Amino acid sequence: MQKSFQLVGVWLISLLSLSLAFGDVIKEGAPHFKTVGRVSSFQWAPADYQDATHPNSFQYDIFYYIPESLRKHSQVKSLIFNHGGGSSTGDRNGSIAAVNLYLPDLERMADELGIIVVLPSANGLNWGGHTIELMRELPALMRKELEVDSSRMGLAGHSMGGMGITRSFSMLADQFAFFMPLAAGMDLSYLQPADREWQLNKAFNVPYIHLQGLRDHFDVFITRCKEQLKLTMELEKKYGLKSMLNMVFYDTDHNYDFDTFKSYLNNAFQNPRKLYQKELFGSIRTASAFAEERGYKFHWGSVPRYFWVEAMNSDLTKPDGFNFHARIENNDVHIDLMSIPAATKKLRVYLHSQMLDLNQAVAVIVNGTKVATRDPQIAHAKLRSIDPTDAAFQYEDYIDIAIPQKIKGTLPEESAPHFMFQRLHLSPYQW
Repeated sequence: MQKSFQLVGVWLISLLSLSLAFGDVIKEGAPHFKTVGRVSSFQWAPADYQDATHPNSFQYDIFYYIPESLRKHSQVKSLIFNHGGGSSTGDRNGSIAAVNLYLPDLERMADELGIIVVLPSANGLNWGGHTIELMRELPALMRKELEVDSSRMGLAGHSMGGMGITRSFSMLADQFAFFMPLAAGMDLSYLQPADREWQLNKAFNVPYIHLQGLRDHFDVFITRCKEQLKLTMELEKKYGLKSMLNMVFYDTDHNYDFDTFKSYLNNAFQNPRKLYQKELFGSIRTASAFAEERGYKFHWGSVPRYFWVEAMNSDLTKPDGFNFHARIENNDVHIDLMSIPAATKKLRVYLHSQMLDLNQAVAVIVNGTKVATRDPQIAHAKLRSIDPTDAAFQYEDYIDIAIPQKIKGTLPEESAPHFMFQRLHLSPYQW
């Protein structure tokens, strides 16, 4: 009998140790995500949506579902899904009702694919100007509170939610492993040709999978998708590179087909973010301002980093932005600026041994002129995170460079590309 009690005791200790070893998918002390096994929600907004000058009670309703099967898992794949619109989304209750239309499908998707799904409510707003900051801050919140794989987070959205992706894609490219708008269309009609290029070419750095029904009664979406495909194919010829745009036309109407959505979603999750890729088509925005829609003020802030290039010490009182092409050749970093930034005087280039041989000299060349050199170093610095919430994106060293105010091949003090400051105030009925 005593031996039996000993065996039971050993079994209980082993079980407890196993439980502690695996931990929970929700991190201890998480203030927002609290529930596993059923749909739950909380109210939240990015911290900088309000300050002493702009007091604001605006909150998003964030719905989420974590399958019971993931309770003791870590490095979990996750999806943020933006709901569609229409006249029902003119206030908070209408937006919540829209979320509820999608929850059964997304709950089923989570169970079948073994993923966490998060569905923010736009709370009466269109997926317009506020979307960029929300879609940068919400993944950060998820990384802080959940055991998610930060390199396998995806962003999808249907109809108006898909349109939010098409508008914000260029400012979010390094945040997600893939983008998947459903029944939507990237509107390029109001952009100049040069701005169109820099709106489109982020698909050379991150997968963009668009599922578009050919019987969609919003036929403008079909037209826009065909135009996006055509222009991207032209860029492929111009760059001599293959993009990661996958424009999928299939026989359905404005509603997506669940099995098709699931299949492409499952495939997309197989590949993590490519954080240390050697060629970037980047866009950076530096600004700090508040915009207003329907009486709500939301912060419209900076997007100072694109993968491993970051704008430093920018004057945020001067809304500005610039595009650049960066590539690594022969262990040197080449950066071609399309214009001289008015509000940013310094760039930081983050370095990692997956990008370069750090035991060799590294030069930074801006528009054909060498502006900095890093001497060979055998002992590299300890790995550090570029973003404290994003453990996957680390660097070993960095080079700071002053931006020359006269660079060949640029237009001095050119105004920021229009797409960086595109339509902030869109009603829920506008596409």
